[in-house]
Amino acid sequence: MSEDVLKEISGAPAPNRSTGTRILEVVCAALLALLVIVLFVQVFARYALNDPPEWTEELGRTLFAYVTFMAAALAIQRNTHLKIDTLVKMMPETLQTWIRVLTSLCAIAFLCVVLWYSNIMLPRLAFQPLAAMPFLSKAWFFAAVPVGCALMLIYELNVLWREGRQLLGAPAKDSESC
Repeated sequence: MSEDVLKEISGAPAPNRSTGTRILEVVCAALLALLVIVLFVQVFARYALNDPPEWTEELGRTLFAYVTFMAAALAIQRNTHLKIDTLVKMMPETLQTWIRVLTSLCAIAFLCVVLWYSNIMLPRLAFQPLAAMPFLSKAWFFAAVPVGCALMLIYELNVLWREGRQLLGAPAKDSESC
């Protein structure tokens, strides 16, 4: 594989990723490992002991939501979200950049709307307990949405910044990744 293809697949090389991105990668890996452990406990208790703890399903669902939204932010940073860009890659480089700016602006608008409505919904859920873990409110479960969307917004704004600099003719730097 050529180096350009590898860079496109994996995003910025590890030394060029910021400390915040590396911390997010570690958090996602830890949450995923915890999710595997919780699900293992649930499956083992269900099939070996015929008595699964109630909290494992709810905790597993919550961990899954957090991993999903936080990993979506990493996918933006690495430029690995699912997309069909065959037609776009046939266009001139300047037009490709404009299309990336337009899609980035659409994503930013969408993320802002989701964050706005999340801030409306979370206070309403603050006093509703989770069924299997009554010491936690449902707001902790649904907080995965604004947390993940805020991280995605940060990375999407970084994409917009880089694409805007490219349109203005500034040289692209690998070290500018979040």
